[in-house]
Amino acid sequence: MDGPLQIDIVTVFPDMLSGFLESSMLKRATKLGAARFNLVNLRDFAEGARRTTDDRPYGGGPGMVMLADPIVKAVESLAGTETKRVMMTPSGKRFDQCDAHRLSQERHLVFVCGHYECIDDRVRQLLQPEELSIGDYVLTNGVLPAAVVIDAVVRLRPGVLGGEGATVDESFETGLLDFPQFTRPVEYRGLRIPEVLQSGNHAAIAAWRKAEAERITLERRPDLAARMGLPRPEPETRRDKRKRRPRRQGNTTEDLAGQTGRPSAEPGEGGAQESN
Repeated sequence: MDGPLQIDIVTVFPDMLSGFLESSMLKRATKLGAARFNLVNLRDFAEGARRTTDDRPYGGGPGMVMLADPIVKAVESLAGTETKRVMMTPSGKRFDQCDAHRLSQERHLVFVCGHYECIDDRVRQLLQPEELSIGDYVLTNGVLPAAVVIDAVVRLRPGVLGGEGATVDESFETGLLDFPQFTRPVEYRGLRIPEVLQSGNHAAIAAWRKAEAERITLERRPDLAARMGLPRPEPETRRDKRKRRPRRQGNTTEDLAGQTGRPSAEPGEGGAQESN
Protein backbone atom coordinates (compact mmCIF):
# COMPACT_ATOMS: atom_id res chain seq x y z
CA MET A 1 0.00 0.00 0.00
CA ASP A 2 2.85 2.36 -0.88
CA GLY A 3 1.96 5.87 -1.97
CA PRO A 4 -1.38 7.70 -1.77
CA LEU A 5 -4.69 6.32 -2.93
CA GLN A 6 -5.74 8.44 -5.91
CA ILE A 7 -9.50 9.08 -5.93
CA ASP A 8 -11.20 10.79 -8.89
CA ILE A 9 -14.89 11.69 -8.65
CA VAL A 10 -16.79 12.31 -11.90
CA THR A 11 -19.93 14.37 -11.32
CA VAL A 12 -22.07 17.20 -12.67
CA PHE A 13 -21.91 18.87 -9.25
CA PRO A 14 -18.30 18.90 -7.99
CA ASP A 15 -19.06 21.74 -5.56
CA MET A 16 -21.12 19.33 -3.47
CA LEU A 17 -17.91 17.53 -2.45
CA SER A 18 -15.33 20.31 -2.19
CA GLY A 19 -16.03 21.14 1.47
CA PHE A 20 -16.41 17.48 2.41
CA LEU A 21 -13.00 16.55 1.00
CA GLU A 22 -11.32 19.46 2.78
CA SER A 23 -12.61 18.68 6.27
CA SER A 24 -11.98 16.36 9.19
CA MET A 25 -10.43 12.97 8.49
CA LEU A 26 -10.22 13.43 4.72
CA LYS A 27 -8.25 16.62 5.16
CA ARG A 28 -5.92 14.72 7.47
CA ALA A 29 -5.54 11.95 4.87
CA THR A 30 -4.50 14.51 2.26
CA LYS A 31 -1.94 16.12 4.58
CA LEU A 32 -0.47 12.73 5.46
CA GLY A 33 -0.22 11.75 1.80
CA ALA A 34 -2.52 8.77 2.36
CA ALA A 35 -4.98 9.92 -0.30
CA ARG A 36 -5.34 12.41 -3.14
CA PHE A 37 -8.68 13.69 -4.41
CA ASN A 38 -9.61 15.07 -7.81
CA LEU A 39 -13.05 16.41 -8.71
CA VAL A 40 -13.91 16.03 -12.38
CA ASN A 41 -16.69 18.22 -13.78
CA LEU A 42 -18.63 16.14 -16.27
CA ARG A 43 -19.65 19.24 -18.22
CA ASP A 44 -16.03 19.68 -19.30
CA PHE A 45 -16.54 16.60 -21.49
CA ALA A 46 -19.98 17.53 -22.85
CA GLU A 47 -20.56 19.00 -26.28
CA GLY A 48 -22.56 22.01 -27.46
CA ALA A 49 -22.83 25.54 -26.18
CA ARG A 50 -24.89 24.43 -23.17
CA ARG A 51 -22.62 21.51 -22.23
CA THR A 52 -25.63 19.22 -21.96
CA THR A 53 -25.14 16.01 -19.99
CA ASP A 54 -28.65 14.51 -20.15
CA ASP A 55 -31.56 13.86 -22.53
CA ARG A 56 -35.04 12.34 -22.58
CA PRO A 57 -35.29 8.54 -22.28
CA TYR A 58 -35.94 6.40 -25.34
CA GLY A 59 -39.31 4.68 -25.01
CA GLY A 60 -40.76 7.54 -22.98
CA GLY A 61 -41.15 7.90 -19.25
CA PRO A 62 -40.41 10.48 -16.56
CA GLY A 63 -37.10 12.14 -15.81
CA MET A 64 -33.92 12.57 -17.79
CA VAL A 65 -31.17 10.09 -18.59
CA MET A 66 -27.47 11.00 -18.41
CA LEU A 67 -25.69 10.82 -21.76
CA ALA A 68 -23.12 8.08 -22.23
CA ASP A 69 -20.55 10.07 -24.21
CA PRO A 70 -19.48 12.67 -21.58
CA ILE A 71 -19.17 10.01 -18.88
CA VAL A 72 -17.21 7.57 -21.01
CA LYS A 73 -14.83 10.30 -22.20
CA ALA A 74 -14.31 11.61 -18.68
CA VAL A 75 -13.57 8.20 -17.21
CA GLU A 76 -11.32 7.17 -20.09
CA SER A 77 -9.29 10.36 -19.61
CA LEU A 78 -8.49 9.14 -16.08
CA ALA A 79 -7.52 5.61 -17.04
CA GLY A 80 -4.33 4.11 -15.68
CA THR A 81 -2.78 0.68 -15.34
CA GLU A 82 -4.19 0.26 -11.82
CA THR A 83 -7.52 2.07 -12.18
CA LYS A 84 -10.64 0.60 -10.60
CA ARG A 85 -13.95 2.11 -11.66
CA VAL A 86 -16.87 2.37 -9.26
CA MET A 87 -20.38 3.46 -10.21
CA MET A 88 -22.91 4.39 -7.54
CA THR A 89 -26.29 2.96 -8.51
CA PRO A 90 -29.41 1.65 -6.70
CA SER A 91 -29.04 -1.66 -8.56
CA GLY A 92 -25.49 -2.19 -7.31
CA LYS A 93 -24.21 -4.50 -4.58
CA ARG A 94 -24.91 -3.32 -1.03
CA PHE A 95 -21.70 -1.69 0.20
CA ASP A 96 -20.30 -3.06 3.48
CA GLN A 97 -17.16 -2.98 5.60
CA CYS A 98 -15.54 -5.84 3.69
CA ASP A 99 -15.87 -3.76 0.52
CA ALA A 100 -14.31 -0.79 2.34
CA HIS A 101 -11.27 -2.87 3.27
CA ARG A 102 -10.95 -4.25 -0.24
CA LEU A 103 -11.18 -0.86 -1.93
CA SER A 104 -8.72 0.69 0.55
CA GLN A 105 -6.06 -1.61 -0.94
CA GLU A 106 -6.46 -0.13 -4.43
CA ARG A 107 -4.09 2.45 -5.93
CA HIS A 108 -6.59 4.40 -8.06
CA LEU A 109 -10.37 4.66 -7.72
CA VAL A 110 -12.63 6.48 -10.18
CA PHE A 111 -16.17 7.12 -8.92
CA VAL A 112 -18.93 7.70 -11.47
CA CYS A 113 -21.78 9.69 -9.92
CA GLY A 114 -25.09 9.79 -11.74
CA HIS A 115 -27.85 12.36 -11.51
CA TYR A 116 -31.39 12.82 -12.80
CA GLU A 117 -33.35 9.61 -13.49
CA CYS A 118 -30.42 7.32 -14.28
CA ILE A 119 -27.38 6.76 -16.53
CA ASP A 120 -27.46 5.45 -20.11
CA ASP A 121 -26.82 1.71 -19.66
CA ARG A 122 -24.10 1.75 -22.32
CA VAL A 123 -21.84 3.40 -19.72
CA ARG A 124 -22.08 0.22 -17.66
CA GLN A 125 -21.52 -2.00 -20.67
CA LEU A 126 -18.49 -0.07 -21.95
CA LEU A 127 -16.71 0.82 -18.72
CA GLN A 128 -17.66 -2.30 -16.73
CA PRO A 129 -17.41 -0.57 -13.34
CA GLU A 130 -18.05 -2.19 -10.00
CA GLU A 131 -21.61 -1.13 -9.13
CA LEU A 132 -22.31 -0.21 -5.50
CA SER A 133 -25.32 0.96 -3.49
CA ILE A 134 -25.42 2.26 0.08
CA GLY A 135 -29.03 1.29 0.78
CA ASP A 136 -32.56 0.78 -0.43
CA TYR A 137 -33.71 4.36 -0.78
CA VAL A 138 -33.65 7.10 -3.40
CA LEU A 139 -31.27 10.08 -3.36
CA THR A 140 -30.97 13.05 -5.69
CA ASN A 141 -27.68 11.90 -7.18
CA GLY A 142 -24.69 9.60 -6.74
CA VAL A 143 -22.46 12.20 -5.08
CA LEU A 144 -23.71 11.53 -1.56
CA PRO A 145 -23.33 7.72 -1.82
CA ALA A 146 -19.84 8.22 -3.26
CA ALA A 147 -18.96 10.44 -0.29
CA VAL A 148 -20.07 7.68 2.11
CA VAL A 149 -17.94 5.06 0.36
CA ILE A 150 -14.93 7.38 0.13
CA ASP A 151 -15.10 8.17 3.85
CA ALA A 152 -15.33 4.47 4.76
CA VAL A 153 -12.41 3.58 2.48
CA VAL A 154 -9.96 6.40 3.23
CA ARG A 155 -10.20 6.06 7.02
CA LEU A 156 -8.73 2.56 6.63
CA ARG A 157 -5.55 3.81 4.98
CA PRO A 158 -2.48 3.46 7.25
CA GLY A 159 -1.98 6.36 9.65
CA VAL A 160 -5.20 8.23 8.84
CA LEU A 161 -6.81 7.50 12.22
CA GLY A 162 -3.59 7.99 14.16
CA GLY A 163 -2.96 4.35 15.03
CA GLU A 164 -2.91 0.99 13.29
CA GLY A 165 -5.37 -0.51 15.82
CA ALA A 166 -7.81 2.38 15.78
CA THR A 167 -10.48 0.58 13.73
CA VAL A 168 -10.22 -2.90 15.28
CA ASP A 169 -13.13 -2.67 17.75
CA GLU A 170 -15.48 -0.54 15.67
CA SER A 171 -18.92 -1.63 14.57
CA PHE A 172 -18.87 -4.19 11.73
CA GLU A 173 -15.12 -4.85 12.07
CA THR A 174 -15.83 -7.80 14.38
CA GLY A 175 -19.12 -8.63 12.69
CA LEU A 176 -21.01 -7.09 15.62
CA LEU A 177 -22.33 -3.64 16.43
CA ASP A 178 -20.27 -1.65 18.90
CA PHE A 179 -20.74 -1.84 22.67
CA PRO A 180 -21.84 1.27 24.66
CA GLN A 181 -19.09 3.77 25.46
CA PHE A 182 -18.88 6.31 28.30
CA THR A 183 -16.60 9.09 29.52
CA ARG A 184 -16.61 11.61 32.38
CA PRO A 185 -18.50 12.51 34.47
CA VAL A 186 -19.28 9.25 36.28
CA GLU A 187 -22.82 10.47 36.90
CA TYR A 188 -24.87 12.63 34.54
CA ARG A 189 -28.49 13.56 35.26
CA GLY A 190 -28.88 10.62 37.58
CA LEU A 191 -27.33 8.08 35.18
CA ARG A 192 -24.12 6.37 36.29
CA ILE A 193 -21.50 4.60 34.25
CA PRO A 194 -21.73 0.80 34.72
CA GLU A 195 -19.66 -0.28 37.72
CA VAL A 196 -17.67 -2.84 35.73
CA LEU A 197 -16.12 -0.07 33.60
CA GLN A 198 -14.84 1.61 36.77
CA SER A 199 -13.45 -1.60 38.27
CA GLY A 200 -10.06 -1.68 36.58
CA ASN A 201 -10.63 -5.40 35.92
CA HIS A 202 -9.71 -5.63 32.24
CA ALA A 203 -10.93 -9.20 31.83
CA ALA A 204 -14.34 -8.31 33.29
CA ILE A 205 -14.53 -5.18 31.14
CA ALA A 206 -13.72 -7.18 27.98
CA ALA A 207 -16.38 -9.76 28.86
CA TRP A 208 -18.97 -7.01 29.50
CA ARG A 209 -18.18 -5.30 26.22
CA LYS A 210 -18.45 -8.55 24.28
CA ALA A 211 -21.77 -9.40 25.92
CA GLU A 212 -23.15 -5.91 25.25
CA ALA A 213 -22.04 -6.00 21.61
CA GLU A 214 -23.79 -9.33 21.13
CA ARG A 215 -26.94 -8.12 22.92
CA ILE A 216 -27.18 -4.94 20.85
CA THR A 217 -26.54 -6.83 17.60
CA LEU A 218 -29.24 -9.39 18.44
CA GLU A 219 -31.73 -6.63 19.27
CA ARG A 220 -31.04 -4.23 16.42
CA ARG A 221 -29.54 -6.27 13.59
CA PRO A 222 -30.76 -9.87 13.73
CA ASP A 223 -29.38 -10.38 10.22
CA LEU A 224 -25.84 -9.71 11.46
CA ALA A 225 -26.46 -11.83 14.56
CA ALA A 226 -27.55 -14.77 12.40
CA ARG A 227 -24.47 -14.37 10.23
CA MET A 228 -22.29 -14.52 13.36
CA GLY A 229 -24.17 -17.58 14.65
CA LEU A 230 -25.44 -15.85 17.78
CA PRO A 231 -28.24 -17.75 19.53
CA ARG A 232 -31.60 -16.09 19.84
CA PRO A 233 -31.85 -14.64 23.34
CA GLU A 234 -34.40 -15.63 25.94
CA PRO A 235 -37.05 -12.95 26.50
CA GLU A 236 -35.56 -10.30 28.75
CA THR A 237 -37.21 -9.85 32.14
CA ARG A 238 -37.81 -6.53 33.85
CA ARG A 239 -35.17 -7.47 36.39
CA ASP A 240 -32.62 -8.08 33.63
CA LYS A 241 -33.40 -4.71 32.11
CA ARG A 242 -32.92 -2.97 35.46
CA LYS A 243 -29.53 -4.64 35.90
CA ARG A 244 -28.38 -3.56 32.45
CA ARG A 245 -29.43 0.08 32.66
CA PRO A 246 -27.06 2.72 34.04
CA ARG A 247 -28.00 3.20 37.69
CA ARG A 248 -29.94 6.34 38.57
CA GLN A 249 -28.95 8.27 41.67
CA GLY A 250 -31.00 10.66 43.74
CA ASN A 251 -30.02 14.28 44.32
CA THR A 252 -26.59 14.35 45.93
CA THR A 253 -23.74 16.75 46.50
CA GLU A 254 -21.29 13.92 47.05
CA ASP A 255 -18.03 14.29 45.19
CA LEU A 256 -17.77 11.17 43.01
CA ALA A 257 -14.37 11.92 41.56
CA GLY A 258 -12.46 10.32 44.41
CA GLN A 259 -14.58 7.16 44.47
CA THR A 260 -14.19 5.93 40.94
CA GLY A 261 -11.61 5.21 38.34
CA ARG A 262 -11.03 7.57 35.48
CA PRO A 263 -10.65 6.95 31.76
CA SER A 264 -7.14 6.07 30.67
CA ALA A 265 -6.84 9.28 28.65
CA GLU A 266 -8.47 12.67 28.48
CA PRO A 267 -11.15 12.95 25.81
CA GLY A 268 -9.42 14.08 22.64
CA GLU A 269 -6.03 12.54 23.53
CA GLY A 270 -4.49 9.76 21.51
CA GLY A 271 -5.59 8.86 17.99
CA ALA A 272 -7.71 11.02 15.74
CA GLN A 273 -10.48 8.46 15.47
CA GLU A 274 -13.78 9.68 14.15
CA SER A 275 -17.03 8.50 15.70
CA ASN A 276 -19.24 6.08 13.77
